[in-house]
Amino acid sequence: MPIDQSLPAPPRVGEHLTVTVERLAIGGDGIAHAGGFTLFIPNSVPGDVLEVEVVQTAKHFGRVRILAVCTPGTDRIPTPCPLADRCAGCQLQQLRYEAQLDAKCMFVSDALQRIGHLSDIDVRPTIGMANPWRYRNKGEFVADRTNGRLRLGYHAEAGKGFIPLSDCPLQHPLSMRILQATEEVAAEEELPLLQLITRVSSDANTALAILVCKDWHDRLPAAAAALRERVPELAGVLFSKVRGHSLVRRTLAESLCGQTTLPQRLGAWDYTVSAESFFQVNNTQGAQLVALVEEFAGDLSNALFADAYCGVGTFLLPLAYKAARSLGIEEHPIAIRDAKTNLAHYAMHDVKLYDARVETVLPRLLRKGRTVDVVVLDPPRKGAGTLVLDSLARLGASRVILVSCDPATLARDAGELTTLGYRTHCVQPVDMFPQTWHVETVALMVR
Repeated sequence: MPIDQSLPAPPRVGEHLTVTVERLAIGGDGIAHAGGFTLFIPNSVPGDVLEVEVVQTAKHFGRVRILAVCTPGTDRIPTPCPLADRCAGCQLQQLRYEAQLDAKCMFVSDALQRIGHLSDIDVRPTIGMANPWRYRNKGEFVADRTNGRLRLGYHAEAGKGFIPLSDCPLQHPLSMRILQATEEVAAEEELPLLQLITRVSSDANTALAILVCKDWHDRLPAAAAALRERVPELAGVLFSKVRGHSLVRRTLAESLCGQTTLPQRLGAWDYTVSAESFFQVNNTQGAQLVALVEEFAGDLSNALFADAYCGVGTFLLPLAYKAARSLGIEEHPIAIRDAKTNLAHYAMHDVKLYDARVETVLPRLLRKGRTVDVVVLDPPRKGAGTLVLDSLARLGASRVILVSCDPATLARDAGELTTLGYRTHCVQPVDMFPQTWHVETVALMVR
């Protein structure tokens, strides 16, 4: 078979090259070219001139690692975290913060054009933070027992093992104190810990911890009590058991001692949030999201408002307060319980809650001849999908507010709504996850 001369010959694995970074790709890697061949470069900045080594090649692209920064790009800054070059969690620490915000706006615009096939969309500048550090109210730390000592930390980049943590500049300081105390207690109690999950309430300065093990262990209650002695702000400790071979699949957490919920505040609204309920990891930017959703919803005084994937009521509370009628849909049993608690706290007893999947409830409403006027969609990372979006269009929604943590799924959902007769009025990126490539987005779709 003749060789296709139109494709550039890929460089060899192990080959050293000098390249210039042209721009950032979704995911945070820099993009450069060598002889027309595309290279992806972690931890790089546009304008960098780099000496790199090729570590992987495919038909149309390759991956490289940085050997030396020959000439730094104008937006390159020193990374404050000494683990930045090993940890996979912060892809953009080396990029000046204002340039991070610009890059995230570009990620959203690029996804809307390439994936959603939407052009000339009003994508507003990304809303940033005055202090883009210590913002995470949730921590997830894996356990490692190299050399017989239990340590807690993060998975490193592929092939680089485990990163023990003494600190993480994205996490609330209380989470790091709990981590250190858990390492000590787990060693003393010989606890077979697999994972530690922390949840922090910044306003109340209290926290919850979930100890994740393969099975129940008799020393768990003693370990929980010892943890609360070491960290007085720890309001409660819970236990969860791994189901199968992955930490992703766990049983619902059970109380070992203390509380199972935390107070959280977003703007003017107070929420009760259980240890395992989904809640925005950044309270400061979460308040920005609530304000944006309220703005995009418009006048609800005569409207039927629906919050699909309503969770604990993050958007349901402020919008139901203004709407003529409201309903919320949530399949997670703990989250729907929290939503009921939060609605009762504000004496909103006329809001209809559906404890079921959105994909089940919306077709049921259609069969009953129901309609809706304004809808908030804050789906999981995979997006809402065809069934949900088609149902909303058939229910007559005039405004759909898409809240998304992934530009690709935002673009797919917005593109599909466009085929259903909606237009993208505006898109507002919010920097929910500073120092990482991830970006939260609120989009208003109208018809």
